[in-house]
Amino acid sequence: MDPKRLLPAVPAPAPAPGAFVLCPLCLAPSPGYALWQQALYQWAFAQAQAVARPSLPERDLLAVWN
Repeated sequence: MDPKRLLPAVPAPAPAPGAFVLCPLCLAPSPGYALWQQALYQWAFAQAQAVARPSLPERDLLAVWN
């Protein structure tokens, strides 16, 4: 059996409301800049979720290790 299939799925962490800042689009230098900034935030959020995910040994702490 594949050991990865035995482990329960880890829920994605919810973002904290204080982690974001409201920035009006009228303050952006150009429309392309706003799209670039949104893509950058989405990339950073995906990276943060990947780092915050517990490692395989941390998820398997309650398993039986004989």
